Amino acid sequence: MTDRVLIVDDEPIIRKGLKGFIEWEKEGLSLEADCANGMEALEILQSRPIDILITDIKMPVMDGLQLTRKALEINPNMKVVLISSYGEFDYVREGMKFGAVDYLLKPTLEVEEFVAVLKRCQEMLQRNRKRAAEKERYDRHSVMRGRKKLEHDIIRLLASNQTDFRFTDILGKQDCSYVCAFVMPDGLEESQELYGRLHIGVIFEDIQASFYESFDKGSAPIFAGEGLFLVYPDSEGTEETVGAFKRLIETELGMSVTIGYTVEPETEVVEHSLRRSREAGWRRFYEGTGRIYKWRNPRNGEDVAGGPAEMNMHAVLERIRTSRHHATVIESMISRWRSGGLSPEHVRKEAYELLSALAYSDGESNSSVVGCREMIGRCETMDRLEACVRGLIEELEHPGLLRLTDKGGHSGQLVTRAIEYIMLHYREELTLQDVADSIHVSKSYFSNLFKKQTGQNFIDYLIDLRLHEAKRLLAHDDCKIYEVAEKSGFNDVKYFSKLFKKITGMTPMEYRERNQQQ
Repeated sequence: MTDRVLIVDDEPIIRKGLKGFIEWEKEGLSLEADCANGMEALEILQSRPIDILITDIKMPVMDGLQLTRKALEINPNMKVVLISSYGEFDYVREGMKFGAVDYLLKPTLEVEEFVAVLKRCQEMLQRNRKRAAEKERYDRHSVMRGRKKLEHDIIRLLASNQTDFRFTDILGKQDCSYVCAFVMPDGLEESQELYGRLHIGVIFEDIQASFYESFDKGSAPIFAGEGLFLVYPDSEGTEETVGAFKRLIETELGMSVTIGYTVEPETEVVEHSLRRSREAGWRRFYEGTGRIYKWRNPRNGEDVAGGPAEMNMHAVLERIRTSRHHATVIESMISRWRSGGLSPEHVRKEAYELLSALAYSDGESNSSVVGCREMIGRCETMDRLEACVRGLIEELEHPGLLRLTDKGGHSGQLVTRAIEYIMLHYREELTLQDVADSIHVSKSYFSNLFKKQTGQNFIDYLIDLRLHEAKRLLAHDDCKIYEVAEKSGFNDVKYFSKLFKKITGMTPMEYRERNQQQ
């Protein structure tokens, strides 16, 4: 860092001499200006940052001692060097008391002495900056530890039987209200399919980090696989702050999010606030993703959870038995879900019950729909759920290869062929659809079959292969980190590094240093 210098002396010849004494840039210095008296210098000090002040003691208008005192009031970290004549030692001592770090005698001043004093000032400035940076890091870490503790306390208390705790119980009395916002990334199903379950954790951590960088106060507990619960003191313009944070996520992280929020007094039960913000966000299911929803106080039976009574498998079976056509039951169930009287979770549960009942009525085993629960659970909107249910019903009615899985180990043969294909192509762009096409089955069928046979999702298996290759390259190859990422199948080196550290606890460079030394 270049330190900025200001020279002040009422004698033009002295100013000129000091300015020409050394090569300022070569010494890591920037000569900002020179002045004839303290008043001129003071105006400069008030208008721009100066690190080193070199000032004569005796000057008209404002002398060097007055200037030193005022300069250090403006910037206590500034280093002041006094220039004096032989008969000014009393003034020099006074200046040193004010905070000057050194003095130079005009009659005997040599280049080496001048440079040495400036070097000393630079070293002192560097030490000050280092201490300030260390203190800032310590303070930041201390604040973050407190926020993380609050985050863990909220999750711990919500997970325990202590469901009646209030904001005042964990935050103390603050005489304020709190914004409680539930942030749900949109398109998690697609992200998980493309990048694996670990990627979801990375998404949540990125959103959480953005919150902590943007808000001085508050906490952001992560609810794995679902979203983040933001809690921060309310201020005027709540809708604006929530909207600004949403835009920040969209811009910096390149993702769409839906946010449900409510504003609660500090005496409110935290669990109630969480439920309300979640309920507000649930409107995404019926009204669309990528929006902000404020919690609405239920009136006239509007409460989502207080709609029609939930139907279980037995109730759905009864409908199927009393109806001539399955299609009639399917359409009536979809119409019931679209009415908006049930929570999204109830709708998803009933969708699974419908599939189970259809499979049972057709004489299928329950195992034929086991994999459907996870697929239905990932449907974020009613439109997506309807499409998913209709597709799964189509597969139940026209199972094709599904009926061959019990004959001669056909399932194992299919997965073996799929793994052979993956091993050949895992360093390339590779999707679930690509592999399913290679063995001539549907994507959803292959997804369920692969997980059943291997105990692992396709994308997680693919990422494991890529990470294993990356570790091999890091330990035995000298190629650059971005080349390791490319050669092991990761197109984004930043994402690769983040994922690598999440899995191994080390950055790629740390892993390389540790394993190449062994």
